[in-house]
Amino acid sequence: MPKACRGLSLVCALSVAAIPSAQVHAAPAQPPAAGASPSTATPASPTTGGAADPSLSGETIARASLAIDTNGAGPAGPVIHERLDEVGNRQLRRAEVLPGRGPRDPWIRITVRAVPGDEPGYVIGSGLYVGDDPVGDSVHETECRLCTEGEAVERGTSEIERLVPFVRDFAQAEREARLKAAAPPPELPKPEPPPPPKGLGGRGKAGVALLAVGGVGFVVGLGLAIKQPRPDPDMPLYSISTRPAGVATLSIGLAAAITGAVLLALDRKAAHRRVSWLPSVGRGAAGLSLAGSF
Repeated sequence: MPKACRGLSLVCALSVAAIPSAQVHAAPAQPPAAGASPSTATPASPTTGGAADPSLSGETIARASLAIDTNGAGPAGPVIHERLDEVGNRQLRRAEVLPGRGPRDPWIRITVRAVPGDEPGYVIGSGLYVGDDPVGDSVHETECRLCTEGEAVERGTSEIERLVPFVRDFAQAEREARLKAAAPPPELPKPEPPPPPKGLGGRGKAGVALLAVGGVGFVVGLGLAIKQPRPDPDMPLYSISTRPAGVATLSIGLAAAITGAVLLALDRKAAHRRVSWLPSVGRGAAGLSLAGSF
């Protein structure tokens, strides 16, 4: 009975000692966060907002589809078509030309036909098209006499490589056209009023002349009006007086001076108040604009 008790005590002690060890080894294995799993715990995508249109960003994306026609290549046509399709699409992917996805995206056309006559060989035509219209001077045709099927595939692949710059130029031109269409219309420059004319106008010159004449008349009339009458040497009972003539001259001179001042003031006012009509042309609109200083 004591031996059984000691054996039971030893088993209990070993069980108690094993519990902390299991906890220590199990502690690093933390469960994943809620809603995540080890296979889906990937870094967050850096794009948090809506996807921007790549055609309006700084990146130009070139797209083109590949169309191969070997109906005129004779019995070797299906083999040439299969090889050209495989190698050509691989070459476009290597050149970072994505497949077309719409009618506005261009397509590369490769045609392979047998050379007429008994002599073996192929005529390979190529070009970049949008719909049925060729792009620029991309259309080209080459003749490969005494060519095998493999050599015809190599020539066709070279033509696809030749058309890659045309695809890039077309994509760049399309992107620039979209950017131009999306850009706001430029602000029209504000018309500047014409500078005031230098010197006096017609009314100003007339006003200065009337001021001068009126000033002289005013001085002369004032002198005659204040001059004392003197006896007439021929008729002592009568006196000679210049007062009536002085008053008349004074009135005329004063009126001339006032008129000249008004004309000069009107001329100076008109010089600072200039109005002109200027043409105004904008995006989808045209007209006249009134410019001036008041």
